[in-house]
Amino acid sequence: MKKISLKQVVQIALEHYRLKQYKQVTQILQPLIQHGVQDNDIYLLIGNAYHCLGQYQMAIRAYLGGLHIDPDSADLYVNLGNAYIQRGSYYDAIDSYNSAIAIESNDIAVHRNLMYAYSATRQTQNAIQKCDEILLAVGLPPNNLDIALESQYHRQNPSPVYLSLIDMYNKLHVNGDSENKIDSQKMYAGGSILPWISTIKKLITLTDSQTLLDYGSGKGLQYKDLLLEDKDQLKYRGLQDYWEVDAIYCYDPAYLPYQKLPQKQYDAVISTDVMEHCHQEDIKWIIDEIFSLAGKFVFINIACYQAGKSLPNGENAHCIIGPAVWWDQIFQLVVSSYPRVKYCILLEYLWTDVEGEKRMFDIRSNFDSVRIELDPSAITILEADGDLVPVHLLPTEIPSYVADMAE
Repeated sequence: MKKISLKQVVQIALEHYRLKQYKQVTQILQPLIQHGVQDNDIYLLIGNAYHCLGQYQMAIRAYLGGLHIDPDSADLYVNLGNAYIQRGSYYDAIDSYNSAIAIESNDIAVHRNLMYAYSATRQTQNAIQKCDEILLAVGLPPNNLDIALESQYHRQNPSPVYLSLIDMYNKLHVNGDSENKIDSQKMYAGGSILPWISTIKKLITLTDSQTLLDYGSGKGLQYKDLLLEDKDQLKYRGLQDYWEVDAIYCYDPAYLPYQKLPQKQYDAVISTDVMEHCHQEDIKWIIDEIFSLAGKFVFINIACYQAGKSLPNGENAHCIIGPAVWWDQIFQLVVSSYPRVKYCILLEYLWTDVEGEKRMFDIRSNFDSVRIELDPSAITILEADGDLVPVHLLPTEIPSYVADMAE
């Protein structure tokens, strides 16, 4: 039988890896490691295969073995940090990411992962500083937390930037976005709520809420022609039917039909894909207004990364880009004034590992001893209005992230 070289064996393993046949990769390479082959690329490849199989401790062992051979491999340190994150070992991940950056500092994805780890461990200054570095590296201005905290603007006297943004979004609603080729009817139709409708349902049930306000609802098409099916194959005609609430009210200051600010409280107030689009000098009073309108609970999701598109004025669509600990400072000023209002705040990051870009979450909540699954697949949209374009959906291959709802 013809013997094959080590190089050929590795090439065969690489081909299996490209085909996502990760178990075969480990079966091919593990005997080489057991026979003492000293090749850090083999350790990197088998570590990546274990990572993709969800065997993170085995991946960590492989990466550490590779670093024993080559302690100057940035790739090994990065992937080691990613595996530590999956195991919940955030401090070890921070050390690994920093070691990678010390060797090769140009990969923005590594810095984003490090920012997430800093924020997850409540290292406020480090997380904010890392976020500022990322923004400067991509040509965006950092947000100033002190300005946001000390702002004196309010509903009756919003900042000039707030008024400018409202006018800009109003025109986008009417005219669409020609630069990004988005028709006016599809512009902010309401699809950003779709990943969270099962999570919101659970909060409604927990609080026995009967009325709901969508703050920043867009065109509100999410509440019109929608046919849903849950995992038990039960069908629902619209979100009001699925949530089992008596009334839903839409408010959006940039969309003329829904510009009227509510004059009463609603049991539930939700706001999806809104806060990061606000100006830093207005965010405090906007969040306070949301809580003031809630009788039982508030649900908010916030993206902690730059948007993929720009506004007509050339600025990034996400006006505020900051880690969860940045937002913590704002919410701490507000929630103490509303002790009876429950809240669930989802802070969303872009996070990258060997499988590609994913979304990770930091959750802030006072729903004591409750576990919430962020599972967009819990409900299926069978039919929707033709203008309702689902956006911001989590890729189905990414496992849902489960977190304790206790702060």
